[in-house]
Amino acid sequence: MSQAGQGVERLFKELAKHSDVIGEAYFNGVVLKNNQNQRALNQLKQLKVLINHDADSYRVAGRLSQFIDSALSSDRVRRLDTDLASWIETLEQQIGLYQDAGYQNRVEDCDNYFSEIERLVFDLSDTLEENTRYLLMLVNSRFANVRTLAEKQKQNAFYISRLEKLVNAISALQPQLLLELVDEQPELYALLDRHLIRLLPIYQQRLQDILDKLKVFLFELRQIEAQAQLVQGFAFFLQQNQNYQPQDWSERDVIPEHWNQLKPLALCAHADVLDNALTEELIEIAQKIRLEADVVLSKQKKRLLNAVSLNPAIKKILDVPMYRKQTARYFDWVLRHHDQPVSAVAFYKSFVTDIEPAIWLSCVLNECLRRQQSSAHSHKCLQMEFRLVDTGQGFSGNKKVRDIILRALSGDA
Repeated sequence: MSQAGQGVERLFKELAKHSDVIGEAYFNGVVLKNNQNQRALNQLKQLKVLINHDADSYRVAGRLSQFIDSALSSDRVRRLDTDLASWIETLEQQIGLYQDAGYQNRVEDCDNYFSEIERLVFDLSDTLEENTRYLLMLVNSRFANVRTLAEKQKQNAFYISRLEKLVNAISALQPQLLLELVDEQPELYALLDRHLIRLLPIYQQRLQDILDKLKVFLFELRQIEAQAQLVQGFAFFLQQNQNYQPQDWSERDVIPEHWNQLKPLALCAHADVLDNALTEELIEIAQKIRLEADVVLSKQKKRLLNAVSLNPAIKKILDVPMYRKQTARYFDWVLRHHDQPVSAVAFYKSFVTDIEPAIWLSCVLNECLRRQQSSAHSHKCLQMEFRLVDTGQGFSGNKKVRDIILRALSGDA
């Protein structure tokens, strides 16, 4: 027997061996873990027959539960590819029936409706999990394994239809509305929040990953489609003219007029840098490029002679930029108030306009550094202090400054 056949036989034996545990999980909705069934539960979990309900209990997997429903002709029979939005409508109806039964003190009906709601939530969660994971796997693995344009278009239509179905289901599932609907029922609230609402960001991220890959695919399809039409047109021409033979136009004196309307093929070639046989040729090309560049750079430009003019040159007076005027006012204010710390941000809010706050701080910092390096101003005249932003993230590599404090020191300091 093959390895696959042995796996199937082992699976059937385990199902028959632990049929009581599976039956309890199916009819009761959950099976609790204890010392007697712990080994069986671990084996069934490895075979993906049971999945975790919470820390100490398990439930039947969605696919197996649907198979049992179908085999028993249960009214809970649902197919995986049906409209998922209708499941959400059914879920809202069951919640309404559960609330009505609770208001009328019908305990048995409440238990039945809660069990049905629990099964609906699990089925919907498992369906979204399996569909998003399966579609992402198809996009990652089978996306490029097609050779013709028709196959690509067919594959594209399949992906878009599956993606639309999942997007419509998640769009119809309004988390805030569902949680507000069961706000007065803590058990239903915890069930929906834990097994459905908290998992929606994971499904949405998978759909976003799939959509990003489809965008790249659609762009590549549009690029290929124009060339494919040309190739198909030429193939159709050959089918209609089976005796066609290409002519040697090199001996003709005049090129046909329609040839001038054809767009040439854009070809580009490059060396394979990973091919060891081309190493020496690539080194020679690189050395040649370097030599030619050195020669070009070594050429001196001819110096142009300035024409002599007796007329004096017109002097142009350049206006001082606005930011230089504002920073000069700020530093004059600091130098007039000795030993008094002056905030750059406070000065900006009072006197500066038409400059962004971040640019203003950069201008103040640049002017302060320039004055410290100049010989006319000693570095002891100004004392600079940074007020940093507390981002809460250590070792970011950057210091974010929210204010600069300057103080002019007196001569005795």
